[in-house]
Amino acid sequence: MNILAIGAHWDDIELGCSLTLNRFSGLGHKIYCVILCSSDYIVGEYRSSPESHALEQGLKSFQLFGWQYLPTRKSESGKLSYDKEIMQQLEGIAEKYDINTIFCHWFGDVNTDHQVAWQIARTAFRQIDNFLMYRSNAYTDHVANFTPNYFQGFSAEEYDIKHKALCNYSHEWNYRHNRWEREIFECERLWGGLCKHDYAEGFMIARLVNSCL
Repeated sequence: MNILAIGAHWDDIELGCSLTLNRFSGLGHKIYCVILCSSDYIVGEYRSSPESHALEQGLKSFQLFGWQYLPTRKSESGKLSYDKEIMQQLEGIAEKYDINTIFCHWFGDVNTDHQVAWQIARTAFRQIDNFLMYRSNAYTDHVANFTPNYFQGFSAEEYDIKHKALCNYSHEWNYRHNRWEREIFECERLWGGLCKHDYAEGFMIARLVNSCL
């Protein structure tokens, strides 16, 4: 398979589906990644890493897994909107690299960049056989809940590479790792119990045609 993972921000892919992509890579499938938003972001007292720093850290993370990064035009973080040019650029990537499997944000995520990334991907990859949605945070409400129906289970030893990859984002790790532990890692520990593993990444299936998954 030729797999394309879409993240609104640097670290989204690692949080949501890195171990699953790593497993498919180990099976000989090709993994490509696209990031839609710049890292530059300020809200209140929080200031993100500069984009140049995030790019360097992100490339180290992708190299750890052996993924190929595909540069695209980026929107300002927090201001991603449906854009025909970006959509067509993604459509062109799918054709150029013969993509047959997509991993992207869940449509119900309350982060607006994540929502729009899904909207763009839904149109750009409307003809792709396999489309799976991941969650890269745990913001939930009682209107829409992330309810995965596809799991990949992992041992605690396998899970260590997820921490190692996210540690590459030193600024984000120092600022957010306690929240990630509470919102992501603990949830994936619970999912692992459901499929008799130490941890599991969970996905919602938008489309699934290829039985290789």
